[in-house]
Amino acid sequence: MSQVILANGVSRNNLFQKILRKMDFGPYFVMVSLVVFVVLITVITLVFSTRQVTKGYVLNSLEAAHQDFVKVSERQDMQISQVRSLNYIKETSKVRSMRPANAIVYISDESAIARR
Repeated sequence: MSQVILANGVSRNNLFQKILRKMDFGPYFVMVSLVVFVVLITVITLVFSTRQVTKGYVLNSLEAAHQDFVKVSERQDMQISQVRSLNYIKETSKVRSMRPANAIVYISDESAIARR
């Protein structure tokens, strides 16, 4: 059995082809399209290069912050080493109030050392 398919109106391919046939692509269209493409490529390039430059500034600022933290850490290490030194420990009030081991110290009866 053979079938006949009838199309109502104009198909889409024929409509598109008719529009393209009616358009005249002259030298002005080529120049305008070239300028538009150059501007588009320039904008895209600038956007991506700006991202790269911004990353560089962020990295530089993070590196500067890291250097500041390293300096603070070194200062704190110096302070810790000074506090741990024997000269500093000798000069504390707690060590000054201590008696030598061979000195005899008597305790009065009023102070109780061990009491229940």
